[in-house]
Amino acid sequence: MTHNAPTLAQLRELSVELGAQLDQHHLTIALAESCTGGMIASILTDIAGSSHYVMGGVVSYSNFAKMHVLGVRPETLEAHGAVSPETAQEMARGVRTLLQTDLAVSVTGIAGPGGGTPEKPVGLVYLHLAAEDVDWGEMHVWPHDRIGNKHASVAAGLRLALHYVKERSIRVDPKPPVEAEQDAMPMILVEASWRAGEWRPQAVWLEGQRKQVVGVGRQQRTPEGVWRMTVEFGDGGRAELLADAQAGVWRLRRYWPARRYA
Repeated sequence: MTHNAPTLAQLRELSVELGAQLDQHHLTIALAESCTGGMIASILTDIAGSSHYVMGGVVSYSNFAKMHVLGVRPETLEAHGAVSPETAQEMARGVRTLLQTDLAVSVTGIAGPGGGTPEKPVGLVYLHLAAEDVDWGEMHVWPHDRIGNKHASVAAGLRLALHYVKERSIRVDPKPPVEAEQDAMPMILVEASWRAGEWRPQAVWLEGQRKQVVGVGRQQRTPEGVWRMTVEFGDGGRAELLADAQAGVWRLRRYWPARRYA
C-alpha cells in the first residue's frame, strides 16, 4: 500500500512553516526546478510576506537552460544525465550563485507517465540543497501519477530546506534573534513618494552612501499604522524598512549587504 501524494493544502502548510523559519533567521532562498516546473517557488510565494526571503527561481526544464542559465557543465550532463545527483548539485550551486542567497534547493527527475528506463524509472527524483556550510542531496522514487510525483517532490524540497534551517539555527543561532523595539531601530533617510496607496522608495541612505532602490517587495501595514517593506538595491543588497507616517520617520529594521560568491 502506498501513501497518497501531498495535497496543495499540505504543501501550503509546509510553505508557511518554512517561510516563518527563513524570516525568523534572516535567511534567503533560491530555487532551481526542472520536473516541478516552478511549483516550489509558486507554493513559497503563495504566502504573504514571502518577498522577505524568496529571491527567485529558475525553471531549467531543458539542458540548454541548465547549462546556460545555471552553469551546469556539459560534461556533467553527458556523463550522468539531466536526472542525476551530480546535475542536481550543480543546479543548486548555480542558482545560489546567480541570485546570491543563503541557501538554494534544486530538483530534477522523471515525473511520468513516460520517460522512464530500468536504470531511471518514472518517479525518480534528485534534490539538492546548497548553502555556505553544507551540500545535501536526496533521492526519491515516487509511486504516484505525474501530478502526484510533482507534489511529492515539492514537499521533499520544502522539508529539506526546513531541516537545514532548523539544524543551522541550533549550530549557528542557539537563541532565537530578539527583535529590537521599534523606537530602538535606527532612523534613516529615505527618498520616497506616496502613490496609489503605497510607498515608492527611490533611494535609501545607508553607511554614508546613497543606495538606489531597484525593487520593492510586498508592503504590509501594521495595526499601529506603520508600513513594513523590503527593498532591493542596485548593488545586490537588501533592507527591510519601516515607514511611520504619523511620526514622519523611516527606520531600518534589517539590512543585508550585497554578497559576492566566487
